[in-house]
Amino acid sequence: MTSSTYDLPAAVANVPLSQERFERTIATLTDAEIREPSVLPGWSRAHVIAHVARNGDAMVRLVEGALAHRTVEAYPGGPVVRDAEIETGAQSDANDLMDEVASANISVVHAFARMTAPTWGRQVLFPTGAYPASRCAWARWREVEIHHVDLGLDVYTIESWPEEFVSCHLPHELAKLPNRLKPGVAVQVGRSRFGSGDVAASIDGPDSALLAWLLGRVGLAAPALAISGTPPELAAWS
Repeated sequence: MTSSTYDLPAAVANVPLSQERFERTIATLTDAEIREPSVLPGWSRAHVIAHVARNGDAMVRLVEGALAHRTVEAYPGGPVVRDAEIETGAQSDANDLMDEVASANISVVHAFARMTAPTWGRQVLFPTGAYPASRCAWARWREVEIHHVDLGLDVYTIESWPEEFVSCHLPHELAKLPNRLKPGVAVQVGRSRFGSGDVAASIDGPDSALLAWLLGRVGLAAPALAISGTPPELAAWS
């Protein structure tokens, strides 16, 4: 995606709303419940919550770097340090994790409020490369909504995703689909065909389920999808 494809006002407006919903959900969890498995293999709910907190810290770090004309890493020390921080956070109790998320959420809102049109256009360094700072708002919105459903709770499912979140993100994920397919493989998603060669499968269903499938949340998406054929293996989502 290029900077011109981001709906920046939508992202900035929705980030605090998504964060507030996430906070309300985790406020209901006990210490025992956060130790239970999340949707993500190998991660408890505590891991997911700790990751959301650390992601907020990372977005603030990037925005503050953009404001100061400094190039900083989202996660200083790289993936090893990032993973260690999540693991450490996942050992905290429910109240401490809730406080960490709340603190990160407030910092994100305050940092975004300081940004202007010129500073949103400055380059920042994500783990996957350099992007305009506007990606911070888009990424935070996406991270909070996706990981909210990763908690695996009935109170917030893919059907709970706001329509604006789905309508903003689904076109971008569909645009990336051809590059995630193996050469010579095609798939029909809704009314559109992606890839080249024979169609391996046709997949249809509510937009929220299609988005979840594209985001690699196959188990969450499957009950709502109509699938004909064998869905192709996709390159890892990022």
